[in-house]
Amino acid sequence: MKLINRLEELYKKIISKNNLDKSSTIKEVVTGLIGTDEDEASYHEEIYLLLKAMINAAKADGTIDIEEQKKIMNFMGDMSKVEQMFVEHEMTQALQLDSFLKEIPQGMEQQIYYMSLFAIDLDVEEERAYLEKLAEGLNLTNEDIDSIHESLDAEALA
Repeated sequence: MKLINRLEELYKKIISKNNLDKSSTIKEVVTGLIGTDEDEASYHEEIYLLLKAMINAAKADGTIDIEEQKKIMNFMGDMSKVEQMFVEHEMTQALQLDSFLKEIPQGMEQQIYYMSLFAIDLDVEEERAYLEKLAEGLNLTNEDIDSIHESLDAEALA
């Protein structure tokens, strides 16, 4: 299953769970996943990290093709120019898991893994290896990982 299909599934799941309508923006959908934060800067940082997690996961098999890029941009919907530039930039960058892990604040580990798993089909070894490294870098327990996989009806890593 391609990234855009997984994104659409997550989008529908969050909309349903949070009683949003289908015209909701990506920010509203992501807010459904992470909740709102009184500190606006922290809120935007969380959105940035979740989007980056999705994009990085899409790169796990080596590349994001032109069609996937277009579909991701279309899925994101109404974005500011800055947001659009960020997404386009991130899609063209090499995957740098170690530096990404350093950006993740304590308390976001499970959300980052969730969004990453959501963007991966687990149909190639590179994706499994990426998730294993991500889980290790996030210091997630086997129970955490199993719970996240179960919540997305995704096959287990082991």
